[in-house]
Amino acid sequence: MSEEKLTGAPVIFAVCDTQEEYAEQLFGILPEKLEGDYQFHLFHDAGNMKEYLEHTSAEVILLGEECKEKTIREARAGQKIILTEDPNRRELWGYPCVFRYQPVGRIAGKINRILKKEEKKSRVRIRDEPVEKTVSLVRGLIGVYSPIHRIGKTRFALQLGQKIAKHVPVLYINMEGYAGGDYYFKESTDKDLGDLLYCIKQEQDNYGLKISMMAGQLGNLDYIKPMKNEQDLRAVSGGEWLSLLDLIFEKCIYETVILDLGDAVSGLYDVLKKCSRVYTLYLNEEAAQAKLRQYEENLRETGYASVLEHTVKKQAGGNTKRTEKTGAIQ
Repeated sequence: MSEEKLTGAPVIFAVCDTQEEYAEQLFGILPEKLEGDYQFHLFHDAGNMKEYLEHTSAEVILLGEECKEKTIREARAGQKIILTEDPNRRELWGYPCVFRYQPVGRIAGKINRILKKEEKKSRVRIRDEPVEKTVSLVRGLIGVYSPIHRIGKTRFALQLGQKIAKHVPVLYINMEGYAGGDYYFKESTDKDLGDLLYCIKQEQDNYGLKISMMAGQLGNLDYIKPMKNEQDLRAVSGGEWLSLLDLIFEKCIYETVILDLGDAVSGLYDVLKKCSRVYTLYLNEEAAQAKLRQYEENLRETGYASVLEHTVKKQAGGNTKRTEKTGAIQ
């Protein structure tokens, strides 16, 4: 049996996915995110969808990649789009693909671009950017940390994330004891970083889906809502943080993850060492400089001098200085 949601328009948009929990959540939000008016139909069985389309035709069908090629080719639709579990797959059997384990807003955005035939145009715009400004700046794990407090670190991290998110998918994670989440993240999300860590401990298989459903959006930037209780944050081990980061890069679409780090993070130096780049904000005043020197000395004395090799020092309200050869964010 199919379920349908009417929008008052005769144009049909069919969704067929055997992953019922995922399809229900997608179906509940997707109609609100897509541009245009459609009559939506949801199917969990490709045979039922095929039977339905024998008596009518859809303008668009969105199908899970588990559907057989023959079924997809024979389905009556103007545009066919495939949901895939491979974040790198762009096309299957000649049809455009959308990675299923990402926020619904991103799925809708990709579908809108496909329907407007603008996806190729978007890729060309990104490719025309200077290589050193895209490849070297936007991919990998980026840490933002400073031993000096109240100097605009979170604001800097969010601005950096939004700039990179113009080019590739980015996830922002605030790992401060007192993040002020209600001030920075106006969009209400039910789950936070603590829920994400709990989910991972359950050893489930659908991590990509869980992470994408927990993410909020700030423009093009995705974020996980920070933990409310500092003691809960301190209780997370360094190994748990490293496992979480590995899982995000393995199971999710994100090419860049930005960590807004605070002193309450266990295994802080190990997390910084894992980053391909660390931004450290500072102030040009005596007390702040003393804190910065102490932090750098601690890294060297504890065997983490390599963190300094991929650190970018940025004066709060001033210009950026680097300790490596590649160019800095302007």
